[in-house]
Amino acid sequence: MLPRRSLRIDLTPRELPFGIIGSGGAWLSLSSGTHPAVALLMAFAVSIRATVRLV
Repeated sequence: MLPRRSLRIDLTPRELPFGIIGSGGAWLSLSSGTHPAVALLMAFAVSIRATVRLV
């Protein structure tokens, strides 16, 4: 998906429980030996709400 002039992508942080779940999941995956980039990407995906709108 390429950004267009009429496409609006909003990234907003979710409520508190989702941020805690994301950071807990990242800590658990790092302690089990997963690559840090994968763990941080998944924590980011859990704690951020992405909204795509046509303007």
